[in-house]
Amino acid sequence: MEDHPPFIKPLYIDEHIVLRQDDESAALVAERAAEVPVDPRSGVARVNRARWEEAQRYERRSWMEHGRRALSDRNEYHRERFAGYAPLRGRRFGRGIELGCGPYTNLRLILEHCRIDEIHVLDPLIGDYVGHPFCRYRNGRLGGILRQSPGRLPAYIRHPRELVRTSINDWRVGGWLGRPVTTVASMIEDYVPSERFDLVVMINVLEHCQDAERVLAKIDEILVPGGVLVYHDKMYRAQAVRELLRVLYDAGHPLLVDQSVVDGFLARSFTPLMRAEYRVASEFRGVPLDYSELYAICEKR
Repeated sequence: MEDHPPFIKPLYIDEHIVLRQDDESAALVAERAAEVPVDPRSGVARVNRARWEEAQRYERRSWMEHGRRALSDRNEYHRERFAGYAPLRGRRFGRGIELGCGPYTNLRLILEHCRIDEIHVLDPLIGDYVGHPFCRYRNGRLGGILRQSPGRLPAYIRHPRELVRTSINDWRVGGWLGRPVTTVASMIEDYVPSERFDLVVMINVLEHCQDAERVLAKIDEILVPGGVLVYHDKMYRAQAVRELLRVLYDAGHPLLVDQSVVDGFLARSFTPLMRAEYRVASEFRGVPLDYSELYAICEKR
């Protein structure tokens, strides 16, 4: 007897971003699902180091191979969902950091709406991302005109409108050369800053981490009282996670965290300045996806 509905063919996505939905994929999905227990309250909120490292290899290939011509990671889309970062407009922050910044950062767009005196960006793959042709901090500065060597010219030709629009916005934020930025190569869970921050940004990152509770505790640890958190990620129901793992293995996204974990964290320590939730009920290659996307800007009490 099958462990999954007969009309759903399990989908297996490996660390090489190869999608399998053949006669062997069901066995592969079942084997990997057995390795990760689902907590009835928190879903999959923690994985072992090997599982996280597999996800990091997936992520590295996503941008350094498959996404080498990309100029953005839905950063403009997230800004729209955050209502243009309205609660940040006109504010000034002494120290700000983006956790899990990727090659492009969301801070480059946030800087259009507020002032940050000291800018930091953190990602475990930051040493790789500085080699991406469109990395936004590759020269130790954020913002400024996006420049490439003549050998990179084909990328301009493929994205002329986006390139012009992005360059103009970045010039307005940081001038021709951009703002100095400190890069940190670390997983969030192990990060120990020299000082705390007035602004912490973490957008579309939690599902890529190893331990959700440690990540959220780290945010609380490094953010000063009165500081602002800009947060986005997917939120699941633990029971739905159990069902999803019966038909999907996605090497790049190890955590599937129940909504109560994030809601509890925000309720304990933060006062909301802006909050929006969007229900997503769709499917990918016949596999049903059911989760919510949370966008929250809040102030630490």
